[in-house]
Amino acid sequence: MSTLKFELKQEHILLLKHIEWTSLNKIIVGTKELEEDEVDFYVPFGCDTLYEGIDLILNGKAANFDPLNQDEPAQYTKEQMEAWDKLYSELPLALDIILYLGTFELGTYKSHYGQRDWKKK
Repeated sequence: MSTLKFELKQEHILLLKHIEWTSLNKIIVGTKELEEDEVDFYVPFGCDTLYEGIDLILNGKAANFDPLNQDEPAQYTKEQMEAWDKLYSELPLALDIILYLGTFELGTYKSHYGQRDWKKK
C-alpha cells in the first residue's frame, strides 16, 4: 500500500489563518486571472490578487511600500509564483491533517494512500 507524505509548514498555518472563511460561497480563483467581462472573482485573502495576498501574509509590507501609489501592481518572479501556487494548492491537505489530528504541530506527516490515518513521522 502506498504512503503519502506531507510536510505541514508555518506558511500553511499562516495562509489558513488569513483565508476569509465567511465568503467561501463565492468563486475561489487560484492563480488564474479572469477577463473583466467574465464572472466576478474572489481572492481568498482579501487583496487584489492571490500573489499579493500571499506575499503580504508571509512577508509583510515591502520596505518601499507606498500607500499613495497603488497603480503599479507588484511584480513577482516565476519562482515565487510557482512556490506560492504549490503552497496554495497544498492548503486543503494541510487543513485535513490539522482537523484530523486536532493539532497545529509543524512537521512531516504520513498516511496510507486513500485513508485519513495521519501520523507524525
